[in-house]
Amino acid sequence: MSQVPERIEPAFIENEMRESYINYAMSVIRGRAIPDVRDGLKPVQRRILFGMSQLSLASNRPHKKSARIVGEVMGKYHPHGDQAIYDTMVNMAQTFSFRYPLVDGQGNFGSIDGDEPAAMRYTEARLSSISEEFLSEIDENTVNFVPNFDDSLTEPSVLPAKVPNLLLNGSWGISVGMTTQIPPHNLGEVVDAVVHLIDHPEALIEDIFKYVKGPDFPTGGIILGREGIEQAYRFGEGKIRMRGVATVEDHQIIISEIPFQVRKSTLVESIADKVRAGTIDEISDLRDESDRDGIRVVVELKRGANPQLVLNKLYKYTPLEWTFGANFLVVVDGNPRKLSIKEMLHYFLTHRRDVVRRRTQFRLQAAEERAHILEGYLKALENRDDIIKLISKSKDAAEAMASLSKKYQLSEKQADAILKMQLRRFTALETDEIHKEHDEKKKAIKEFKEILGSPQKLDKIIKDELTDIKKKYSDDRLTKISADSGEILDENAFIPDVDLLISVSVKAYASAPKEEAYRKQQRGGKGIMVMRLREGDAMKTVFVANAQDDLLLFSNAHKAYKLKAYGLYSERRDVKGDNLRGIVGMGTEEEVCALLPLDKEGTSNRYCVMASAQGILNRNLYEDYYNAHVNGIIAINPDPGDYIVDAVISHGTGDVIMASAQGMSIRFKEEDARCAGRPSKGVIGIRLDEGDKVIGFVTLEPGDPEDKILLVTENGYGKRTPIAEWEAQGRGGKGVLGIKVDDKTGNVVALEKVKDDHEIMVTTLNGKIIRIGASEVRIVSRYAKGVKLIDLDEGDKVVSVVRYEPKPDTNGASTNGTEPESE
Repeated sequence: MSQVPERIEPAFIENEMRESYINYAMSVIRGRAIPDVRDGLKPVQRRILFGMSQLSLASNRPHKKSARIVGEVMGKYHPHGDQAIYDTMVNMAQTFSFRYPLVDGQGNFGSIDGDEPAAMRYTEARLSSISEEFLSEIDENTVNFVPNFDDSLTEPSVLPAKVPNLLLNGSWGISVGMTTQIPPHNLGEVVDAVVHLIDHPEALIEDIFKYVKGPDFPTGGIILGREGIEQAYRFGEGKIRMRGVATVEDHQIIISEIPFQVRKSTLVESIADKVRAGTIDEISDLRDESDRDGIRVVVELKRGANPQLVLNKLYKYTPLEWTFGANFLVVVDGNPRKLSIKEMLHYFLTHRRDVVRRRTQFRLQAAEERAHILEGYLKALENRDDIIKLISKSKDAAEAMASLSKKYQLSEKQADAILKMQLRRFTALETDEIHKEHDEKKKAIKEFKEILGSPQKLDKIIKDELTDIKKKYSDDRLTKISADSGEILDENAFIPDVDLLISVSVKAYASAPKEEAYRKQQRGGKGIMVMRLREGDAMKTVFVANAQDDLLLFSNAHKAYKLKAYGLYSERRDVKGDNLRGIVGMGTEEEVCALLPLDKEGTSNRYCVMASAQGILNRNLYEDYYNAHVNGIIAINPDPGDYIVDAVISHGTGDVIMASAQGMSIRFKEEDARCAGRPSKGVIGIRLDEGDKVIGFVTLEPGDPEDKILLVTENGYGKRTPIAEWEAQGRGGKGVLGIKVDDKTGNVVALEKVKDDHEIMVTTLNGKIIRIGASEVRIVSRYAKGVKLIDLDEGDKVVSVVRYEPKPDTNGASTNGTEPESE
């Protein structure tokens, strides 16, 4: 007879997938990734500790090979792969991962640098002392045991932990659609909070704050502000900002502590990457001098660097400052829940009360059973002679047991115990011992019953045990908590708002004392030293910039480099200066052609305009250059032999005046030079005679009649001429005469746009400078030679002129005084 096939019920695949995925997700949450609120352990951690206890690997016993432990755990309790078990055990042994390590490891268990631990066949382990507090009551029916993965053994569903491990060591894990990130805490603080909660069950969460100050990470560090801590404690999630500990010593920054979960090697690599990228360009050297005594990362600073500014950058751009995203997600009664800190302590306390109650019940039952046996012994002692005769007359043990039970009203257990008594127990000394033990058991039974009948006494036991644990394991906080939120300041907050006179030599040495170091003099003097030049070197250019400015440096390799003005700061004006090649990535053969301060007005509708020696004008978007870096970007794409001689930032709405060494000049609208993408070849601004070259240019804003054009020659002559004498013409012409030059004046070297209240600083090849009022320079026509501005030594020449607008003091007067004409 054929069987009728069972009817197949149709099912929607969407429902099946949804149900299966939910089952899988809950399996991962409960069985792998999220800790239990009661003992603060994930299943694999719990199984490792239980497996090690089964191997009798107590803290006072010899270590055993890790491979042996992993095999025990994998074979009996956790069939998920040996590497997963070993990695977890390694993590539990690392002093930089666990605030109170639960495994005592021997051998290479990895490092804070992220170095991998040795293979499990090389390392050894045993339980740490504090982990024994998790297991000491495991054999007293304190927790439920469940079948293992193949039903061949049983394992604890939770450990009877005496300490709130969930907060002590924290936890981190990623589950399906969920994550947990619980920071570690100080044992003494957490114990105090639990004790307070026992005494004051209705305590507010603010009361918990008085005891638990905040996380206490094993790597130390500093927590910035309490806002993130309190948010996490109240709502179960919050962002806790941490910093490493760094101090400034002898122009070095010494990092001695790093944020939790940050690898030291990662931090060092990050700093090095930021130095290479030019983000932190004040660092000259970086060394890791850490040893077994602690962390020591040395950050060497360049001369003139502001240590506080560099430290601020390290916080901003590297993992020296780190945000710990706290998320108090735990398993409660088999389900994931996000808890506040008070709820976490409450669930631990509930678990601990259940453990102590079950432990007391177990001990009561054991005491009652022993007292029952001892009562049988006492009856036997009272009737020892008769019992001996009764036993000797019985034909076997069963008859003797039955006779004893019937004649003396003994239970089966008592009769069996009497039959197993040794004759020596009938001596007087042994009799006293039995009476004494019986009295102790009666007393213990009374105490156990009182504990079970009094919640107050049960809580007192928990408090006493917690207090003993605190005395045994408590230590000082490692992590400091700063009341200051530690907001990262803009770097300009560390840089004084002062003007610097930046001097650059042909060999790319630069210095930048405050501009006030150069006092105003009279026209025609010899000037003072601007910078001590090395043998064979000569002055290239001088200009004024604010210490907070970024600078664009243009080289004869057609590149633009970005650097900070304050990085060139010099305490004195007569120094030799720093080599710019140590600050930016200039090649050994590159020379500085021009320097340009980048203003703070933004990049929209702004242009970077550059003039080349061969009369080419490049006009590109300012934003193409604003993000230049210390390694440089290609600025222009010139013809062979050409190079940048001057650059300005403009709005693109005015005119341009270009000037040549032989005194020719041209004025045309800036917009006549088309805007091209960087790097461009540019357009012809002025056509030059053979042997001539462009020395500079200025841009003119519309409608400013006060401006004059200043032209200065290499032999120290100069003049001012009204802008109106230059009529606009088409771009690309030969222009008009701007200044008459001859052997006496020498070629033109500088072109500036000045007002009457401006000052000018004239710099020479040999490093001399004279600072005079622009009004001291005579106003003459385009065809005049001008007047003598500086008395040059034999063989010396003018190389640069800079315009400066003095800042008024509080009384409205200029901040600059006067100084003798020569030094």
